[in-house]
Amino acid sequence: MEEPALRQLLEIASRENAVTPQALEAYRAKSVEKAETATQRDGVGILDVTGALFKRANLFTAISGGASYDVLMRDFQALRDDGNVRAILLNVDSPGGEVGGCAELSAAIAKARGKGKPIVAYVGDLGASAAYWIASACDSIVLGASAAVGSIGVKASLTDTSERDERQGVRRFDFVSSQSPYKVSDPKTDDGTARIQARVDALAAVFVETVAANRGVPVAKVLDAFGKGDVLIGAAAVAAGMADALGTFESTLAKLSADTDPLAPNGPIPAALRGPNPPKENATMPPPAAPRPVPTALDVEFERVRAAANARHAAEQKALAAEDRAVAMALASLAGPTLAASPAEIAGSSPRASDRAAAMVIGATVPLSLSPSPNVPVGVEGDATDRTVALILSFAPQRPAAPGVTAPDAPAPDATDRAVELISSFIPFR
Repeated sequence: MEEPALRQLLEIASRENAVTPQALEAYRAKSVEKAETATQRDGVGILDVTGALFKRANLFTAISGGASYDVLMRDFQALRDDGNVRAILLNVDSPGGEVGGCAELSAAIAKARGKGKPIVAYVGDLGASAAYWIASACDSIVLGASAAVGSIGVKASLTDTSERDERQGVRRFDFVSSQSPYKVSDPKTDDGTARIQARVDALAAVFVETVAANRGVPVAKVLDAFGKGDVLIGAAAVAAGMADALGTFESTLAKLSADTDPLAPNGPIPAALRGPNPPKENATMPPPAAPRPVPTALDVEFERVRAAANARHAAEQKALAAEDRAVAMALASLAGPTLAASPAEIAGSSPRASDRAAAMVIGATVPLSLSPSPNVPVGVEGDATDRTVALILSFAPQRPAAPGVTAPDAPAPDATDRAVELISSFIPFR
């Protein structure tokens, strides 16, 4: 690249406030060992509770953008065990999901409170139903200004396809064991409807009681002030006690990374969140990371050019080494048994094996009584191969040449190739 073009490129690259992939890379979280989806940034483990929530992961959860309680449970434990993670942040954006498995995950999170690592839930947009059940188990909940939380309750849906089946000629017969008359509840009957409703209410009672315990409020407050199945928005949810503060994901993460209270402008994490139990003895707990400078486009371009130059230099050195070894072997083979060292020994003598080989071959093949032409600068400093070729050229015209080989009158630019050619032309006639 021409210098003016390179200067223009660097000038453009040095412009400030440019959003580049390299700059955004500084905000990308790193994967966590032994975790499937959890990540880590600046000492804070991030667990994404997003999309529809299911008990177990499958192909559907993968393609629908949902999450599963079993994967969230394993990743949560991985964050607890990782010594490089000082706090855990649940990034919640979910409308809820299955009842099965939700209570178990919520209980695991609640049990981990006060055990050395603060656990905070951040809801930027939606934390409803099962998602709020999980978020309520954290030490605290931070909401985005427009976030909706709540939808506390349970919904069960049954589809009646009897009329459609009748039109299509489909008939179904169910046989229930005699000792289990309530195994199947028919929603078409009052008794069946009452039993299904009682089941839904029982699950909802577990939900409400768990939220009350997690948030440290009476059950009556959850029933009266937490939306009654509806969602509350931002500040209204905080005022009702459903969440603790308003904020952003980045500000919450930054406070946890700096060991400050995410619910206060400044100040350390409360001791109640840290708990009496220190992390594992073998855990490495580095100090809070200093703010990392965001790489500029100029820095990125400089690193790219330097890496390319280093790779080019390494390739050239490798090629030179291979060429030197090949030349050394060829020259040593021409000398035959008169050479003091073996071809392998010569080829292995670095850094310039071809120089050493050329000098040794000349010593074994050219008569000692010969003297160089006064016009050939044999003794000048520089490449030994070039000086050796100059010495050969000073005698080569006096020797008979092999058929088809003509000895040149002056050294060519590629001295090594000419040395091989000239030695081949006169050695067989000695």
